[in-house]
Amino acid sequence: MLRLLLLGALMPLLSHAQHLDSLHIMVDATSSVNTPYTYRTFQEASNHFTDGITVYIRPGVYWIDDPDDQMVKVGENGREPFGMVIRCHRLHLMGLGQQPHDVVLASQRGQTQGAVGNFTMFDFWCDSLTVENLTMGNYCNVDLIYPLNPQLNRPKRSDAITQAHVGYVHGESLIAKRVRFISRLNLNPLNGARHSYYEDCHFECTDDALNGTATYRHCDFDLYGQKPFWSTFGAGALFVDCDFYVKGNSRNMYFCKQGGPVTVIDCRYHAPSDNIYLGWTAYPQPWLRCYQKNFTLNGKQYTIGAKQPQNTLSPSFLNASLQNPPFLSINKHEATLLTGQDTLLLSAPQATSWHTEKGYEQYVSLTASKDGIQVVPCNNTDETVHFCIIASTEDGCEAACNITVKPSILPSPSLTKAPKITNKGNYLFLDYTLDLQSRRDESLITWYRDGIPVATSHGTPERTYPLNESDAQHTFKATIVPKHQRSDYGTPVAAELKVKKVPVRNTLETDFRDFYCDWQPEIMNGGWTVDGYKPADTAEYPWAFNPQKPMWEYGKGFNGAVGMGLLQAQRGARLRYTPAKRNYGDMSLTLVVDPTKTAGQGFGSATGQYMDVCLKFDTESLTGYGLRIVRTTKHAKAVDFYLVRYDHGQVTPLTEPVSSTCYLTNCTISLDFSGKTLTAHVSTTTLQPADSPLAKEVNLQVTIEENTFGGIHIQHTGSCGESTTMLHHLKAEWKE
Repeated sequence: MLRLLLLGALMPLLSHAQHLDSLHIMVDATSSVNTPYTYRTFQEASNHFTDGITVYIRPGVYWIDDPDDQMVKVGENGREPFGMVIRCHRLHLMGLGQQPHDVVLASQRGQTQGAVGNFTMFDFWCDSLTVENLTMGNYCNVDLIYPLNPQLNRPKRSDAITQAHVGYVHGESLIAKRVRFISRLNLNPLNGARHSYYEDCHFECTDDALNGTATYRHCDFDLYGQKPFWSTFGAGALFVDCDFYVKGNSRNMYFCKQGGPVTVIDCRYHAPSDNIYLGWTAYPQPWLRCYQKNFTLNGKQYTIGAKQPQNTLSPSFLNASLQNPPFLSINKHEATLLTGQDTLLLSAPQATSWHTEKGYEQYVSLTASKDGIQVVPCNNTDETVHFCIIASTEDGCEAACNITVKPSILPSPSLTKAPKITNKGNYLFLDYTLDLQSRRDESLITWYRDGIPVATSHGTPERTYPLNESDAQHTFKATIVPKHQRSDYGTPVAAELKVKKVPVRNTLETDFRDFYCDWQPEIMNGGWTVDGYKPADTAEYPWAFNPQKPMWEYGKGFNGAVGMGLLQAQRGARLRYTPAKRNYGDMSLTLVVDPTKTAGQGFGSATGQYMDVCLKFDTESLTGYGLRIVRTTKHAKAVDFYLVRYDHGQVTPLTEPVSSTCYLTNCTISLDFSGKTLTAHVSTTTLQPADSPLAKEVNLQVTIEENTFGGIHIQHTGSCGESTTMLHHLKAEWKE
């Protein structure tokens, strides 16, 4: 629990604070007289900050940024907007209240809520910053409650949680004692100093919030998200005698989003249920090493990260007097070695012993040298193997390097039967035979229609190509680049066939496993156009893409995206499918997707980030109908859905938006155009928050004008990485 400073302990300091001078100044909002070295606002006082100054702050709420200022704040020089930028070599801020609640330094802005960018209250440029006995809060999404004077209370700016920071420190050291840090998303409680120490502090935050290279002692944390750290790379974070309180209903909780070392000693985790899993990070690497001692979940001893036991250590030297995180540095955490070609030197800055993970000793030889350990690969199998080489100290500290050891490369397999394309009626088949010698075929096959790529392999050779009626009278080529699991790619060999006749098909179905992801801007009947586009309604948001790089990628998902599928590789990724050239009537489209975001917000922020799924579409003029899925400032864990009309690229809403929490893993988006009625239904099999008043599924309907188009259009304007949406399965049907 947060240790509150008693009034009696403050009396000497209060007395000392009466002796003010140029190095000891006072901030007092209630002061009515012009007293030397006393200022009514923090801004006025900051004009007198000098090296080594101590700033006493009497009880009150001090707005670092005017909450009534209607101006939208914008950052400078590519940085986020700040409430105050403070430059002072050594600075000490001391609240003079009986408890940290009494002195509040406040702001009330965040991304899209009074600011463009992640608004941050303070940007300190101080070699040494000490902050004591006060509250630093960004009340953008949190009510400001001030018990000493309820007239100073202020309701939060918005219910929709957004990126709203407290501050950064550029310097050598930060010391925070008895400080309350209040925000939600991206708290940033004075992150950035080379050495950071928090004692008896309180933190309220969601994800990506805490200082990842700090020591926390006797602190408590209210966790409104799943992963309070973005990362703790480097020496990591140390918690001693701390309490963590889970404020949500997540069944999986983690310390870090991107991983890194964490140490917890004599700490207590409090959750609504015992049936949660607590890990160090959602996708821990085998080399990760974290430490725990005397850790409990709801009063019972608990091992963090039990699904990957190699990540968790409990050496005997762990104790409450530890001042810094235990950390054994190593020069590499990951490496790939090719047998017969590569070697690796691993080193650590202190005396260590080295060994290979049990069961993998045959794949490497280790030789000690004055600089560390020399690793020589010796994989004589056909398969690539992955394992760790571990460094350890006498007291039990560990570091590891996860290495990939490949067998020596063999010549690419030769063709014993030349490739030949055969027409099977509904599909083309590439027939060939390789001299694989019992090895796995990993050849790359790419299909072309009249020289334009239309399908390709992603790991497994794609021997078939599904035909559609537009393929008639076109020449197809399939190139095979021979490879097995121990070879490089060989010389491409091609086969050609002119398709004469194809049965009419009124359906299109794909799981995207053969999707050609590189830039393909050609609009052609019966084929996909794969490119990028920045719609006019995103003009106020400055982003761009690189047309020299793919806009899409087929691969393995993460977070809420499960399995394999098609992901956006750049913001503005777009797909268009142009069917055979004829007039089209009724049409339906079903798309199954997995948003990577797991809380229902779908996209990175409410900055023009949406996905449009359209049918009855003319892919050349960008005209047709569709469903828009968009993140707004209304909700932090939901998106809005509404039907739209495209008219030469201009988008007009056709229905009122419906806010729903259903944009989660295994989300099915169904669109149907029948007669003059356009309907949309969206649902998910993923469990949704029971306490949310928002819709659990979406049903929309509108009467529209008919057209003769039959195209498909998917436009994504969201940021990528952790904000993508994986496309799993698409089925379109053109009705007679």
